[in-house]
Amino acid sequence: MNNDWNLRDVVFTLTHRWYIIALCFLVGAVLGWGVSRLMPPLYRAELDLYVGINAYRGPRDRYIVQIVQDELRKLDDYKNWQMEQINGLSLTDEFLSDTLTRLQSTDKSWNDVTVEDIFYQLRGSWRNAGRWHLAADAAQPELAIQAVDTWAEVIDERMNIGINSAREMVALDASLVATADELTYQLVRYQTLMQIKAELEEAKRELEDASLDDPMGSYDHWRLLSQTTQAADWNLGWSELLEDYPIPDESPAEYLAWVERATVMVESDLEILPERIEFLEEQHDTLSSQYAEAAEKSLGLSAAMDLEKSKEVSAQVEDVRPSGTLMLVGGILAVAAWLLIGLVRISQRREA
Repeated sequence: MNNDWNLRDVVFTLTHRWYIIALCFLVGAVLGWGVSRLMPPLYRAELDLYVGINAYRGPRDRYIVQIVQDELRKLDDYKNWQMEQINGLSLTDEFLSDTLTRLQSTDKSWNDVTVEDIFYQLRGSWRNAGRWHLAADAAQPELAIQAVDTWAEVIDERMNIGINSAREMVALDASLVATADELTYQLVRYQTLMQIKAELEEAKRELEDASLDDPMGSYDHWRLLSQTTQAADWNLGWSELLEDYPIPDESPAEYLAWVERATVMVESDLEILPERIEFLEEQHDTLSSQYAEAAEKSLGLSAAMDLEKSKEVSAQVEDVRPSGTLMLVGGILAVAAWLLIGLVRISQRREA
């Protein structure tokens, strides 16, 4: 009886029966293929959307930076954030509910499907801007094509509404800034005019009390001109008034007449300004409401993005049951089983 166990001899014996190993692997692969055929069928329809992003606008996209909150240090950061966002948006309840509603109106096979079910049937992927890959899984190829086509349609419609709203925000933002600047200018000017009016009334009293033969000094001459110039709106009336300002050493009567004209101009502007300020405030409120509405519709998307669904390219469908994987696993398991049986037999013979 020889109970010595020599691993080298065992390996030598087994490996020289390679034809049996190959046969076992083949049998296992066939069994794996058979198991895959017994599994419920699974088809995957795939479709690509075009997504264009001008990443160079990232640093200037103030609204996007506010949403992201983190600094976009590289152009890839801007591109990656946008692609991650549209991929996440496409799987939100709003997008999926709209997709399912359209599918149910097209084919009764979708009537028992829920939003949660379709969430696990759809997936999007991307590597770079320019190509966004959409895929849908279903038990029938027709249903898979319906799912990916309808989902792409919803994405195209809803996201382009968001992109157009983002572009509207850019125009509204410029109008808001201009309106706010104009409103601030008019408010400041109103306060300035009130102050200038009081100073002109004080100058008028001084000139009325002054001697007609005593000319105005150089300091008072330039002080009065400087004060009044602050109120000038530089229209034709103000330009003519400033051009008619008395020269130094003119009599107080000349200055008095000019002060009275200036007072009339100031009072005229003061009558108009409240209505102008009220109009600007209403315009600013309206623009702010429009901006908030556009911001909500924009879905946080960038005005620098383009998204398009090609009308010429149709979805491609394929059977994605894991036949190859099951064949490989079946072959490996069959070979492993044969090796195990072989080792047991060799061990028994050595013990005999």
